Amino acid sequence: MRWSGINLLVVGTAVAAFGAGCSGGDQGPGEPPLAIEKPATKSGDEQFGPVDLALGNPLRVLVTREGEPVEGVDVDWTAGQGGSLSDEQESDADGFASVVWTLGPDQGTHSATASVEGAEGSPLTYTATATLGTEPPPGPTIQVLGPSGGDRFEPNLVTITVGQTVTWSWPEGAQDHNVVPDDGNNPIPSGPVTDGPTTYSFTFNQAGSFRYFCRTHGGPGGVGMSGRVIVNEGQL
Repeated sequence: MRWSGINLLVVGTAVAAFGAGCSGGDQGPGEPPLAIEKPATKSGDEQFGPVDLALGNPLRVLVTREGEPVEGVDVDWTAGQGGSLSDEQESDADGFASVVWTLGPDQGTHSATASVEGAEGSPLTYTATATLGTEPPPGPTIQVLGPSGGDRFEPNLVTITVGQTVTWSWPEGAQDHNVVPDDGNNPIPSGPVTDGPTTYSFTFNQAGSFRYFCRTHGGPGGVGMSGRVIVNEGQL
């Protein structure tokens, strides 16, 4: 059989069109990129701490894709000024990854970064101020009590210095309590209301007067089950 130039052109065009149609049907849309950001609370940014010692609160990053948390992502962390970081962990089911930051030997501003290759927002930079001196002494423990004997924080007023850690302790029998800051940040919320026995700790890294309350039994401004932490610069 003899093929004319017109016939060959028609067959070639049809084959090309068929191949293009098959190829296009096999490829779906590209997966959206990851994004990283500092959590709105508990990011660990802008802390104060003695040189050569671990900061009181870990550094945390949130990994998402189109606003949803992503689990199992490797986050690369680096620390400058001679500091070091604990073993890196993949992001958890809520999209959070964290490390503990030990500052370097020199006083002043230190920095650390978190990065995920190809992610929007990467890299993130965290800063801390390294101070001379020894680690501050342990801070007070506040009992989270009730309903037996009344729902209350005991004591409901403590005074500490910058860098000290306050621990709230729910003993056996304590019911439906949590710690919620009036200002939304200091101390960071302890989470949902819970029963004892359990504990929650927070390191205060700035001076000021910080009120908090139990969401079930109190309110902001010293209403009901509430308390206050006064944080001073320097020595007590």
